Amino acid sequence: MSITGKGAHHRSRRRLALRKKDRGKIDLKKALQSFNEGERVLIDPSASVQRNIPHRRFFGINGIVLKKKGRAYTVQVMQGTMAKTVDLLPVHLKKL
Repeated sequence: MSITGKGAHHRSRRRLALRKKDRGKIDLKKALQSFNEGERVLIDPSASVQRNIPHRRFFGINGIVLKKKGRAYTVQVMQGTMAKTVDLLPVHLKKL
C-alpha cells in the first residue's frame, strides 16, 4: 500500500482544475488589479498561478481588504465566529 501525502492542496484537484480555454497565460488585467482598504473581495484562486494560493477552506469566501503588503493584500475573513487574516496576491481576488 502506498502512503498518500496530506499537503496544502490535498483533495483539491477539481477545485483547481481549469477549462481548456482558460489554460495557458495568466490574465494581466486580473494580475495587476488593485484594491483599497476596506473593500469587499471574493477569494477566487487562479489555478494558473500556484504561488501564494490560499488553503482550500478559504475558496469562495468573502472578505475585507485590511492593507497592502508588498504585491499582496491582507484579507480578513470570518471562519465561524473567528476573524482570520490571509495574505493573497491580487490574481486570487475578485471585487464584489
